[in-house]
Formats: sequence, structure tokens, C-alpha cells
Amino acid sequence: MVALPISDARAFDAALEWLTSLSGRGIVLGLERVDAALGRIGNPHEGMAAVTIAGTNGKGSTCAFLASIMHAAGYRVGLYTSPHLVSVTERIRIGGHTILPSDFARWVGIVRDAMEHEPAIPLTQFEVLTVMALGYFRERQVDIAVLEVGLGGRLDATNVVPAKVAVLTPVGLDHQEILGATRRLIAAEKVAILKPGGTLICGIAPSLWRDVVGPYAFALRAPARRAGVDFVGSFEEDGFRYRGATHRLGSVTLGIRGVHQGLNASLACAAAEALGGLGFHLKAHHLAEGLYRARNRARLERIEAAPEVPWPAMLIDGAHNPMGARVLARHIEAYLPERPRVMLFGVNPDKDVRTMLAALSPRVDAVVLTQSSARPVPDFVRYVELVQRLARKRGTRAVVLARPDAREALATATTIAGPEGGLLLTGSLYLIGDVLPLLPIVGR
Repeated sequence: MVALPISDARAFDAALEWLTSLSGRGIVLGLERVDAALGRIGNPHEGMAAVTIAGTNGKGSTCAFLASIMHAAGYRVGLYTSPHLVSVTERIRIGGHTILPSDFARWVGIVRDAMEHEPAIPLTQFEVLTVMALGYFRERQVDIAVLEVGLGGRLDATNVVPAKVAVLTPVGLDHQEILGATRRLIAAEKVAILKPGGTLICGIAPSLWRDVVGPYAFALRAPARRAGVDFVGSFEEDGFRYRGATHRLGSVTLGIRGVHQGLNASLACAAAEALGGLGFHLKAHHLAEGLYRARNRARLERIEAAPEVPWPAMLIDGAHNPMGARVLARHIEAYLPERPRVMLFGVNPDKDVRTMLAALSPRVDAVVLTQSSARPVPDFVRYVELVQRLARKRGTRAVVLARPDAREALATATTIAGPEGGLLLTGSLYLIGDVLPLLPIVGR
């Protein structure tokens, strides 16, 4: 990595320190603050061609596939995702390149000035980043913005953008304390990213389509296209295939691993086809190239240590909820066959740890429980006791150890696995971000 000039480094560090100070505001849903802040910097989102992607799992990969497809077609693509792994600059990208630290610091200053002008606007950290991304995309004149929803949909900061296409990935139980206790309530929050005049692309369960999503789209008179009905993606022996409204693809190797990525890839293709009906010019080979070149870190990512480093093989996946854990569990044997297999695991206690462990612990020999520095567990000792009880109750053979510090936890896990074993790093993406810089090699 090229070292920054001292002045740029200081500006970036100061901007990051101020942004980090906003984390205490937590999650405050609502669009009024973001609307007001955008108004003070010239409403950069107005008239912006955008695709908004919501759902419980698969949002990030679908964003990556779609951005890569549009880039392959020659368009200037802005991509806004969350959370980041190592650097906050990863959240804002154009053409696959993260925002420069100097531009990041400058836009923090612009948004901070807008916030502090009287009357002050108390934006949250995520809201600041959303306003920054939209302003930066307008400044750099992107042709299309691909926006990953942060939480829910209806009241998420990204929903200030009147997206031309709304994509809804599978909906499961997550963040119930905020979004609602049932899948129907959660789906109702997420589908609200669809606006009048927009097109809906969805990959949800038939019951949610019948009871929630379909009626919502019908009330808006919005065109809707459903996975498995209006377009189909499938894996054959020779690769991924897609059949949609205007394009057919065959024998494509996806750039992101996992059979479950077939749905995400097909949603991205369908979204690209919808954009094709709105003036964007895409051909089948753009879809194929985009799917092949797409990358999304920490999604069934296998990392081999350098030959001279005596480390176990490593599999990294940000399975941070039960739906993600079940998907990961189906792939562990194929992508990490080495034994002993040790899982370095950490999620917030508000997650359904019971269900996640039920899926993952039978497939490993030991669990090393830890926490991320960005989101430490309030009572780690009690949390560890809970996980140990759950493991014993299920009769799993996995040994549960606890190391609250991620660096120490990584050392413990690699020692248990040994150079012939396997290390599974999963749970919170914040934890993965802590550990990635400590690994002997980073990359595919």
C-alpha cells in the first residue's frame, strides 16, 4: 500500500476519529435527517439512476454481481455497501476502486459542515456515510449507483433515493427487535424500498410474495419479476446458467463461491435486464463477464497461507445470522475438508446464537469464542457460559474455548488446528475485519 502524504493521513485520521465518535448514537431509523442534510449539499440524489438492494442475506453479493455487470458494460458504477472489513473506505467505491482517503476526509468535512449549520442535524454514523456516498457519486458523475440497504428498508437512510430498480433478496429472521418478530413484518419493512415508477426484482419465499410483497407491488402498479417464475438461475455440471426476459447465459463460472450464489447472481442479472429497459445497453456477454469478475470478500473465501508459513487452511465467511449459518454449514465439508477443524466465532448476543451453533458446531472439532473490537459483547463471561451450555445441550463434540481478544483467539485457534488442520472464521463481519490483517496472506 502506498503511504499517504502526511497532510492527507492526518486529515483522514481526524475525519475517521470524528466519524467514530458518532457510533454512540447507534441506530436511529428515519429519513427526515438524511433528507435535510442532502438538501444542504444540493440534493445530489435527485435524478440519480440507482438500484437499491434489501434483504436478510445475499445483499452484498447481489450488489457485487450487479456492479460488476454494469462495469463490464462500460458504465461508471458507484457502489455503496456496509459494513466494511478493514477500512471504512471500502464502503464507497466507483468502478471497483475504493474512495481515496483524501476524498473521504474531504466529504466527511462537507457533511459535517452541513450537519452543524443551524439548526443542527444529528445524523448517525451510517447516515453520514450514506450522504457522503451520494454526494461523492454525484461529484464523480456515476452512470448508475448500486446501494445496499443497511437495515430494513422503509426507514433506512438509503431509501431517500428514488431507485429505478428495487431488489429484494431472501427474507429471514434478523433484527427482530427493530423490524418485527415475524418474516411477514420484516418483509413489509424491506419491500418498502420499492417506489412508484420502480421495478421490483425479488427472490423471496412464495408465501411472503402472496401475503406481503405481491400486494405491495400491485398497489403501486409496479412491474415485478420473481426468481423461479419470471427468470431462472441454476447450476449445472458445467457452471451457472441463466434464463431471463431478454438474455440467456450458459456455463458461467461465478466469481463468488457457493451454490447459494446462484440466486444472488440471477437477481443481479434480472436487475440488469430491468435497467436495460430503462436505457442502459447490456448484452449477454456483459452479464457473463460481470458474474465471472465479481468479488465479495468473506463469502466462502478460502485462503491458503504462504508455503513457508505453518498455518492451517482457512475458510472465511460472514455468516452473521441463522440463515447465513445454515448456508455456510452446507459448504464446510467441500471448502474446508482439513481436520482438525476449528471455528473462530463471534457474533453479538442479540443474534440467534442457539440456531447458529446448531448448524455449525456439529461440523467442527473446536470452537474458539471471541468478540470484535468494534462491537464488544457487554458481558462476555455470561455470553461464553451461554454458548457452552448450548453446546453441551446439543451434545456436540466441539470443545468451546473463550478468548475475548481477537488476536489471542486467533493464536489459540491456529494452535489447535495445526498446519494440517482447518480454520473456519465466521460470525460478525466486524470480527473478520479485526482478524484479516493478522493473517499471513490476504487474498484469493
